[in-house]
Amino acid sequence: MRALRLGTSWGGLLSGPLAWAISTQLNYSLVHWQCNRQVQVVLPVALLLAVFSLLGGALSWRAKRQGGAAFKPERMRSTERFVADLGMLAALLFALVILMQGSAALILDECLR
Repeated sequence: MRALRLGTSWGGLLSGPLAWAISTQLNYSLVHWQCNRQVQVVLPVALLLAVFSLLGGALSWRAKRQGGAAFKPERMRSTERFVADLGMLAALLFALVILMQGSAALILDECLR
């Protein structure tokens, strides 16, 4: 709970790739189910996982803003700021990738073989 309150600098580094991996696997596995039932689920799942990725980026942003490593030496604080910046950018990048993969469901018909 403390990590959510203060943020973690590596939150975006973990949430972005994890959300993308889950999105890719679900896109492949839900095709047959979606085609049989004619229910669009790929785009809502993509939106949900993009939000998950962005929440990890928000954790990284919050950790950078809080300066959670104030008790550490200066060289460690700069490293933690770098990881937080990298986490924010990675979370944004993976959220965009997830949205682009999900938007293909708007154009392509999943039942074509």
